[in-house]
Formats: sequence, C-alpha cells, structure tokens
Amino acid sequence: MANSQLPADVDEIMDYIGAAAKMSGYLKWNEEAKLKADMMNVRHRWVSRVSEEALRKKCRAVNLTDEETTKILEYLLKTQGGRRLVPHRMYRTFRFNQEPT
Repeated sequence: MANSQLPADVDEIMDYIGAAAKMSGYLKWNEEAKLKADMMNVRHRWVSRVSEEALRKKCRAVNLTDEETTKILEYLLKTQGGRRLVPHRMYRTFRFNQEPT
C-alpha cells in the first residue's frame, strides 16, 4: 500500500460512509456506530493497513466535514493505539461485508 492509498476494502467502506453523510447532509450517529464497531470487530483491517494521512485524504474526497474527518481519525488512532471504541449497543457486533485485501 502506498502512503497515499487505502486498501480496497477500507476505500469501499469510506465511500459508503461518504454517501450516507451526503444523503442526510451530515454523518449520522448510526453510521459512526457502524464504523466504530467495524474498527473493533475487524481490528486487523484498520491497525496496520491504514495510515492517518490516507484516511484523511479519503474523508476529504468523500466530502466529509473537517469535524467529521477529525472524529474518524480519532477513532483510527485509538484503534491503532490498542484502545477500545464503544459503539452503540445496537451495532456492537456490526462488520462491513468487505473482505480485507
């Protein structure tokens, strides 16, 4: 993976997140919960394969606001630091269907 690129599965997830935010006008709590749950349940997808800069560029590419981008990057850094994210209980077991490449 080049420093400026995301793995295909993460790229697809972020396309989904961007489309959901565009449809509602902002990133809704349930989409955040899905992302947090995936970061916890499929930790290997996010820990060593995703750089902060690549994810920042992708967030901008899918037109997330600076605030939304900052929040997602905080989730990534917590995940990569071995810390725990707590998604809403309805989404605790959620995983995106994309297979890690």
